[in-house]
Amino acid sequence: MTSCSAPNRSAEKAKLQANSLPAGSAAGGCCSLGRVTSEKTLEMERASDQAGGTSSRRVSHSVLLIVVVAFVLRLLVITAGHTYRITPRGDHFQFGWETGRIARSIAEGHGFSSPTDLASGPSAWTAPVYPYILAGVFKIWGIYTPAAAWVILAFNSLFAALTCWTLYLVADRIFGAWVARATAWTWAVFPYLLYWAVRVVWETSLTTFLVTLVLWLTIRACDDHSHRGIWVYQGLLWGLILLTNTAVVILLPFFLLWAMRRSHRRRALRGAAVCLGIMALCAVPWTIRNYRRFDRFLFIRDNLPLELYEANNNHSAGLWTRSEHPGNNPTAMKRMQELGEIGFMDEKKQQFHLFLREHPGDFVRFTFERIGYFWAAPPQATILAGYDLWVARHVEFLLASIFALAGLVLAFVRKNSYRWLLTPFLLIYPLPFYVVNPLPRYKHPIEPVMLMLIIYVLAESRGVEVALPWKRTARQG
Repeated sequence: MTSCSAPNRSAEKAKLQANSLPAGSAAGGCCSLGRVTSEKTLEMERASDQAGGTSSRRVSHSVLLIVVVAFVLRLLVITAGHTYRITPRGDHFQFGWETGRIARSIAEGHGFSSPTDLASGPSAWTAPVYPYILAGVFKIWGIYTPAAAWVILAFNSLFAALTCWTLYLVADRIFGAWVARATAWTWAVFPYLLYWAVRVVWETSLTTFLVTLVLWLTIRACDDHSHRGIWVYQGLLWGLILLTNTAVVILLPFFLLWAMRRSHRRRALRGAAVCLGIMALCAVPWTIRNYRRFDRFLFIRDNLPLELYEANNNHSAGLWTRSEHPGNNPTAMKRMQELGEIGFMDEKKQQFHLFLREHPGDFVRFTFERIGYFWAAPPQATILAGYDLWVARHVEFLLASIFALAGLVLAFVRKNSYRWLLTPFLLIYPLPFYVVNPLPRYKHPIEPVMLMLIIYVLAESRGVEVALPWKRTARQG
């Protein structure tokens, strides 16, 4: 096992930084990477990367400035764009959907319950952190009010802006300062990356920040000079993630394995045990609550059977069937009220297993379709000035995915020390969504890493010279 000493880390960082800078021109041949930029440029980049930051550093290099710009920009969009005016259609169901309904129930004193319009008793539909945050907003600013919408969207925007900071730290360590600055600024101002924070009342932006933060702590954990308490912080953070978005925990085993390969075996094993133990302790109170409410062991959430059946039934085409969702269909809503949430989920579990036995071929076909939808976006009308731009929408999503994969491949070609830490984001995290609903919102927690890989491969491509036939002829002449 190798260790990450401070001197070695500095040398490795300088090497990675050099790799992240644009390469020079290529000599003859169709397409090749030339040498890295001039020594003068490299020295400038290294100087700007020195810890402690002096007054001579350019203002644009300030991570604090990037975070402030990102936050203010999102607040301006919320305020000037009136995104806080959430449609009242369906009794404000789009104001947080099931999360909003549960938050309303909490704010009204009925506890964590009733994720639809009808009272259906105790709920474990979602992880508890975000609904309680939203319930607190409802308590202070009113249930489903424009003021409450502005506050919760501002809350989302704060964590979306803080993601610039954690993303900068991660990218700086892995690919160098140039890629770090470009990635952080792109996250701050790129229009698509503003959307989830300023339009959607959900835990998406909070989860995304927590993922980048735990990624940074994982990297720091294998530094020899890091404090042992960093594993405690990781355990607390993973516990918070578990209670915010359970799906993200699929990354945990791979983070721990990577850290154990990079650190001293005995120290890493102790640290991993501490991390897992603290995370489990964080889940205990909610697990006990679920057992008392439902008379069965229920770890965090209970809605997986519904998610599986919505996307895999006799009326499905690979995507979820809206009529099966009790929030959209009065009949399904009434059925859940009659059976209670757990009984309703048990029924959906049986229906999914029946479909799987009778139509295994359809399930496999749907799964392959959903793989495509995850990376190229599900079908959706995109109307602009009367034109449906659905083709452009799919192309944009697909190109981003292709470039992110290209960045990961390039990291392997260059034998980047962090390549295996980044791999689970593209290969492991999406797996659950291939069998349920591959909505773009579910991909957002890995988009910081995707963006970092895209910036990395674009930075490297600036040093690629394509020797076109007529250029070669002109040179020979």
